[in-house]
Formats: sequence, C-alpha cells, structure tokens
Amino acid sequence: MSQIRSIASAFLLLVALLGQSLVAAPYQGQHATAELIADTATVVPGQSFHIGLKMDLEEHWHVYWKNPGASGLPPEISWTLPEGFEVGELQFPAPERYELGGLVSYAHEGSPLFFLEARAPDELEVGSSITIEADAFWLICKDVCIADESSFSLELEVGSVKTPVNGALFGLARAAQAQPNQALSLFGADRDGFLDLALNGLELSESEADLYFYAQPEGLLDPNANQVLSDDRARLSIPLAETFSGELPQSLRGILAVGDENFLVEVATVRAPEAVPAENFEASSRKTEESAGFEKRLLSFGFGGWLILAFIGGLILNIMPCVLPVLSLKVFSLLKHTGQSRSQALSHGLAYTAGVVSSFVALAAILFALRAAGELIGWGYQLQSPGFTLGLGVLFFVFGLNLLGVFEIGVGLVGADSKVSQRSDLFGSFGMGVLAAVVGAPCMGPLVASVSGLALQVSAAKGLVVFGTMGLGLASPFLLLAVFPKLVAFLPKPGVWMETFKQFMGFLLMLAVIFIASVIGNSGGVSAIVVMLLVLFLAGLAAWIYGRWAAPVKPARTRRIASVVAAVLLIGSLVFGVGAVGQAYEAATTKIKADGPWATWSPERVEQELEAGNAVFVDFTATWCLICQANKLAMRSEETTALFEANGVVSLEADWTLRDPVIAKVLQDYDRAGVPLYLLYSPDGRVTELPQNLTNGIIRDAVEKHLN
Repeated sequence: MSQIRSIASAFLLLVALLGQSLVAAPYQGQHATAELIADTATVVPGQSFHIGLKMDLEEHWHVYWKNPGASGLPPEISWTLPEGFEVGELQFPAPERYELGGLVSYAHEGSPLFFLEARAPDELEVGSSITIEADAFWLICKDVCIADESSFSLELEVGSVKTPVNGALFGLARAAQAQPNQALSLFGADRDGFLDLALNGLELSESEADLYFYAQPEGLLDPNANQVLSDDRARLSIPLAETFSGELPQSLRGILAVGDENFLVEVATVRAPEAVPAENFEASSRKTEESAGFEKRLLSFGFGGWLILAFIGGLILNIMPCVLPVLSLKVFSLLKHTGQSRSQALSHGLAYTAGVVSSFVALAAILFALRAAGELIGWGYQLQSPGFTLGLGVLFFVFGLNLLGVFEIGVGLVGADSKVSQRSDLFGSFGMGVLAAVVGAPCMGPLVASVSGLALQVSAAKGLVVFGTMGLGLASPFLLLAVFPKLVAFLPKPGVWMETFKQFMGFLLMLAVIFIASVIGNSGGVSAIVVMLLVLFLAGLAAWIYGRWAAPVKPARTRRIASVVAAVLLIGSLVFGVGAVGQAYEAATTKIKADGPWATWSPERVEQELEAGNAVFVDFTATWCLICQANKLAMRSEETTALFEANGVVSLEADWTLRDPVIAKVLQDYDRAGVPLYLLYSPDGRVTELPQNLTNGIIRDAVEKHLN
C-alpha cells in the first residue's frame, strides 16, 4: 500500500507541475477556487496578523487534513515573506471522515481556510508596502483525484494602525478548528498492536457513542480499522497501523471528536506493563526501568495516579539537598520542644503543613498565570530571578549568623528568622513551611519531573491540586510527628549539647550560601559575586549591630536605635543588591562554547551534527539544580567521555540557569516542567530520553542499545 501510494503521489505531483499556473488574484482551478487573504489590509510594525489560503470547493469534492488517512495528500504551502517576518504553524480545520473503496481518509469539504499567524518586524517603515507570496499545492478528490497548484501574491500597506478585513472568514476558520479541553487528561497504552486510550475527564452518555480519535502524526494508527469504545465508556481501543514498528512517541497530539464537538488533545503514551522488555539492560538500568514502569503504571490510572505520584515525589523531596538547610532548622525546633503537649504539637504541625501546601499552590498559580500570558517558563522559575536568588542567599546567611550566636532575636524585630528558629510559634511554623516550599520546589527529585510536567498540561484547577498534593507529601513527615508526638521520644532531651548542634547547623547554612553564590557567579560573573559579598557584608554588619546593642538587657532607647539602624542596613543592602546583581546578569557576556565536549546547545547545532552523521547527547541543566550537578559526575567521567568518543556521540549542554524560552519549549515538548532532561539523538533522528538520575552504566546501556 505504501509503495502504491508513493508512486501515485509522485505521479500527481508531476501532473501538477506540468499544469502549473502563476496568478496574483483568486485562482480558478479544477473544481475549486483558491485565494490568498489576510485579516488586515494594513500591517503594523512589531504586531501579528493572520494570512491564509481560502478555498471554495465544488459540492462533494474535498481536500485533505494534515494526516490524510489511508489515502491522499495534505495541502502544502511554501511562503515567501520580506526579511524579518516570522510565521507560525499552518492551522487546519477539524477533519471529517470519508470512505471510498474501503479506504478511510480525513478531509475537508465546503470552504476551508488554511491559515497561520505572521509577525511583522519592528523595523518596517510606515507608509511603505510589502508583498507576501505563497506557492500552494493540493490534491482535490471526489470519485477521482486531481492534483493542482498555483502561486499567489498579496500586497499589504504598512501603517500605524491595523485595518481589519475578512473578520468573518477568519472567525469561522477559528470556530472550525478543534478547541482545547482542559478537563480532558488522556493516556494511551500500547497493548499488542492496539492503542488503548484512557478517556479521563470525559463523561459519555449512552447516546454519545460517536467517538473518534484523529492522530496528527501520519502512519501510527490504522484509519481503516474500527475504533472500539469499551463497555464502561472509559477507554477507546484503536489498532496501530500494520506498517508501524517501534515504540509510540511519549506524547501524541490529535483531535478527539465527540459527536459534533472536536477537542484538541495531547495523549501521554505509556508502555503496557506486560510489554516492557526485560532483557538488554544491566542491573543499574533494570532498576531505572522498574521505577519508570512503576511511574507509568500509576500514570495510567489517570488523575488519581497523578496525585499518588505527586505525594510520593513530595515525600522524597525531604531527603534532597535543596531542603536540608530548612529541615535542619525544623529538626532543631523539634529538639527544643520535645516535651510539648499533643495539641501544641498538632497545631505546629498543621501550621507547617499549611505553609508548605499554600506556598506550592501559590507558586503553581503564578506559574499557570505567567504561562497563560505567553511566558515559556517551568517549575522552579523563582531561582531564575537574580534578585530572588540573592535574597535567598541573604536569608540563609542571616539564619546562619543567628545559629552561630552573632545575635539573638529579641523584642522589636519581626522577621522570619525570629519566628522560625527562636519562638517557633504558629506563625513561625507556617513561615518555616513557606521557606521549605520555596527552597524545595526547584528540586526535580525522582517522580517530580514527570508529574509536574504533566500537571502543566491540564486545567489550572487540576494542576493546582497536583502541586498542592506534592506539597502535602513534602510536609507529611513532620505532620505525622505532630499527630503522633511520641514518635520523637527517641530524640535526646534538650541540654547543653544543643548549643554545639545549633552552631554546627549554622555552618551547614553557610554551605548553602556558598552554593547560592555559585549560582549567581555562574550567570553574572565576578561582578555579581562582588555584589553578593558586599550585600552579605552589610547584612552581617546589621546582624552584629542588632546582636550587640538590641539585646533585651540594653536600655529601650538603645534597642530602638540599634533595631532601626540594623533594619535600614539590611533593607538598603537588599534594595541595592537586587538592582546591582540584575545589572551584572545583563552585562555578563553569554558563554558560548562552540567546540569540544559539552559545547553550547542550540536546535541548529543538533541538526548540524545529525546531518553530519553524528549522534548527539544533550544535557538540559541549571546551576541551581543539585541533581543536575550530581549527574555531571557520571556524564563528565573518563568512562563516559571514552564511550562517547568510541560511538561518535557529540555532547552538548543546554543551560537553563537563566530563563530561556527556547529551552523551555523543548522541556514542554517532553512533558517536563524543569530540568534535568537528558536526550540521546541517533543519527537517523530517533530520540531517546534517559532517566533523570544517571550513572555510568545507565549512559553506557542507552548508547549501546540505541546506537548499535
């Protein structure tokens, strides 16, 4: 069938070339009229507009969707625009099914409009004009098929204000498109030649039996086979195409038609448990596949599985290095209050949990809002802000000075440190929960990466529930100790030894400050490090003044003056530091390593290496991601370097320490809300995603399995 179709396609293209016509007006073809139109008569510099090919087909004639089904070819449009113009992806109406001679095709009748969004450059001169050209090819069919093509041109004026035209046509075109449905969360499992589609979030009545899934990629599913709805109306079983071999892509875009409604959906695909091969991997790799299998089995259960994964992922965050500085303060708080009543313990546990969960939800809400506004950002976005990172470093530094005895919190200074590490009142427990969430959120621990990436693809309401559940997992150990305070009976009783323990934790916090300094220095250079050191000096001076002259034993007037001076120094240093470190980030020259191992990543560099016949390994990383830094021990080892050289693998690094929409788009394409992400490209274009926790064995097995 594929050979016949290829021959037919070549023949039709030849016929089209022989009958080519060049027009600058509506083209009257065989059984169709075609015209290039725009939604404005005036292009405004720096603004977007829409252009498209409008077709009027004779009755019962049709052209094809982007996936034509069992036969046919989709329209192809090649655009020629003036320099500086940008164009998006060509948009198609939702298709309909057509059967002819036992073959099912996906096509359009009537007056379809195939359009895209274009953006004019800022440098356009008002008062001039621009010309847009398009070369279009299409196959139009009824009981026979005819190939046709034409060249089109459209001249538009450049002005300061848009002049809308063809609004009704473009409005109808948008209405004819499939619309996103945030309530749907679809999962597909490959089971013995079938794609089993779990219809989570779709409630069907008995009368709503007309259900059909149009996959956008061609060649995956069999368009001629029946799609069978399960008796409980929860799953749709679709045969895979006979010509399809290999594994399904991790995500599958398409249109789910439910009666007269068409929903644009993205399906997260998983392998059925029984289909996972047991051979070809050594022990280290088998453990990774087993954990991935556990993860995917939970995801296949739908939204409930997401919540279980989110809770477990949050629980694991408690042992991640990111949150250890905060958890050390919490442990110290538990030690100081081992004799408190059960009601007191429960109150503090609930306050801490509320701080964690509410902060996770708030961070997620901001993330959803920014993404809805068009920002390409991911989970952990707060550490991509130089001002926030600096403030976090100062906070840890001040905490550390307090634990080392430079100052004690007395009456008059209302701060997070006083409430968290000294009085441990309800507000302090809540604040400690907030701090744990803010520091722990960027940690992409096991399970967190997958579930957070998927949570960003569903409705905001469901996503907030997922991230809130993740926060509950992070808070759960201390909540458990609050519910059952006798569990802390094994801890030693408070005594003189606690002073030594407190000072030791102060040094641990200083290690956290050093780590944050490395994040700032990596992105802002020496200037940013100097700014941070100056801010820490002023913050330390403020802490010393407060500790020396604001102690409770000092006269009230002295305490007030010292408190004001300390507050002015601390706040002033932060205001200065946030602005100065931001300028240092902007002034820092972008580091581009063009050659050698771990050269700077770009999509163009990947394409260049693949065209040269090389395999490519890409490390999507960030300085503030501790898992990423730990994995470098395996990726940068002599063993891995020799492995890459022996197999012709080019290693590239995509640094997401600062916000980068291009990297964010790749993470989004692989259902990741943040780093790390590891991709291995084979020379034939196949892409393998490695687990987020790497060893030399895992890297070796992936290279040997997918490149040899």
